[in-house]
Order: sequence, then structure tokens, then C-alpha cells
Amino acid sequence: MFKKNLIAIIFLGLFLINISSVYSAGMVPEASGDACAAGTATVCGNYEVNDFIVLAVKISNWILRIVGSLSLIMFIYGGLMFLISAGSSDAVGKAKKIIVAAVVGLIIVFSSYLIIKFVLQSMGLNWQGTIEKPTTATTLKQQIIP
Repeated sequence: MFKKNLIAIIFLGLFLINISSVYSAGMVPEASGDACAAGTATVCGNYEVNDFIVLAVKISNWILRIVGSLSLIMFIYGGLMFLISAGSSDAVGKAKKIIVAAVVGLIIVFSSYLIIKFVLQSMGLNWQGTIEKPTTATTLKQQIIP
């Protein structure tokens, strides 16, 4: 019972931390008194395809942060299981399985991050979901060759 309550409290804490980071980072626009002020077209419902890509990137970023945090918690839990095992082979085996599962989780998180980043770069977007600016070498080449 205690373990379920602890896990629920950890999930709730992570959820509240991530929600507060979304609001503190300015990802959620504030509605103004004007119907459609300049620069706040998305508040009025005038969305573009790029806005949905940005939303998908932010959601994937949020999910990757949660899963990464959970794998860190599982590392700590597995380490604690090692410490309190007192030499019991069953408890040591359980702790090893937990740590191996945490490593597999981290591998999945890192590979999904790389896949998402590769897909975005192949579409010409950066990690925020916006169009990449040309590098200085590209702009110099464009200036030299008319």
C-alpha cells in the first residue's frame, strides 16, 4: 500500500513540476483583452500547420522528460534494493532486474530523442519545431554566388 502511495505521489509531483515549467517557459499564451492583437493570432484560433508541429514537439519533449525522470527514480530504487538486500540472492536478482530495466528505459528515451531530432532535421526544422536559420557558411555562399 505504501509503495503505491509513494509512486502516486511521485507521479503527481512530476506532473505538477512539468505543468509549472510549461507555464513558466511561456509556452501557453495569455489571452489579451483585444479580439486578435498582433502576434497573438493563435489565441484567436488562427492556427497553421507549423503550430501543430510545434505542439507535437513540445508534447514529445514533455514525455521524454517524464520518462527520463522515471528511469532516474528506478535507478535510485534499484540501488536502494541492492543496499537493503542484505545478501539475499532473490533481492539482489530483483534489484539487478530493476536496474537493467532502467538502463533499457534510458536507451529507449535516448533513441527516441535521436529519432525525433533526425525527423525534424530532415524536414528542415529545429528542436523547437520552427524553421532552421541558415548557417553563416550558407549565407556567405549565397552572397558569393549570385
